[in-house]
Amino acid sequence: MPPKAAAKASPSDVTGKVRFLVLHGKERRLQDECLENLRAALKKAHGEDGFDTVRFDAMQGGAKILADVLDECRSMGLMSQYKIVLVENADLLFKGEEDEGGGGGGGGAVKPAGKGKGARVSAPSSPREVLEHYAAQPEEGATLVLRCNIWRGGNLEKAIKALEGGRGLVVKCEPMNEVEATRWAVARAKDAHRSSIDAKAAALLVESVGADLGRIDSELEKLAVAAGGKGQPITGALVQKMTGVTREDEFWTIQERLLAGDGPGALAQLRELLEISRHDPVPITWSCVDAAKKLHTISRGLSQGASRGELMSALRLWGPSVETLFRRAQAVGPERAARMLKMAVDTDARGKSGFGEPERNLELLVLGMTGVR
Repeated sequence: MPPKAAAKASPSDVTGKVRFLVLHGKERRLQDECLENLRAALKKAHGEDGFDTVRFDAMQGGAKILADVLDECRSMGLMSQYKIVLVENADLLFKGEEDEGGGGGGGGAVKPAGKGKGARVSAPSSPREVLEHYAAQPEEGATLVLRCNIWRGGNLEKAIKALEGGRGLVVKCEPMNEVEATRWAVARAKDAHRSSIDAKAAALLVESVGADLGRIDSELEKLAVAAGGKGQPITGALVQKMTGVTREDEFWTIQERLLAGDGPGALAQLRELLEISRHDPVPITWSCVDAAKKLHTISRGLSQGASRGELMSALRLWGPSVETLFRRAQAVGPERAARMLKMAVDTDARGKSGFGEPERNLELLVLGMTGVR
């Protein structure tokens, strides 16, 4: 039988024993959780002031900072007996190698240059080999943490995982789906916020705010306080009251403002989406484009003699907002509706191409679609 695949490392695996830790992936909240677990374990082992955190950023120097990083790992602390040496954007340590097609293999750790007992040992020649060499015998007075979005493990990952007793870990921190985020919220309420939330209420929270763990964690903190603290549970009714409308409802709300020609109201809703609800500008832009498409289709259809029923069926429209949509389409006319659609599509293209500030682009689009500018 083939050997069973090793279970993926998770934040709960990060203990005070780890000496070489890699955190990679786009879910920053999970990376933060790993660091929280590490600090909590070191605090328990060494006391509140028994360890320091020394930070480096590979955006400032790339592989050139590696010697300083390892010197920090090997040097004694002045004020404390242990240290965390944290490298942000650590994927940039290997940028030169991977641009040249080095990928993740590395080429192995330190190798003998010849044969026999007296063979000369060659020095590591690349950042990967340097770190593979360090991973073979990491310092006992430090935990080296590489934090990055992109990770190509290769021989370096093998060397880290070869450390016994949980001393070497590579933790993948990728965004969760809604089911995973719901389970995470249940555990997080208990572990970090001294409260509790059942699966149904947690699912409602995720439905309302999305699967971004940072956002969920922020909402849980707020909800735990609102529940009264002292271990009081977070109920579904409280979630509904405190988180308000769902994401889809929020996006329709800005459409409603746009279709009503309410410039100040649409701008206020936009600021709420961006600053309070912390939504990504991309889906908000999509919502504006969708509203412009509906206006253009209805306006042109009415000008060409299409019936309201035909247009409602074609666009799958229903509910009380339909009347607002048709009134606005008649008011703007097909020519202006076409300009509004072009403006929305251009804004979407600018955002996807990295031109301008996304928030500023959206503000100008809202003003343009409501006739303020």
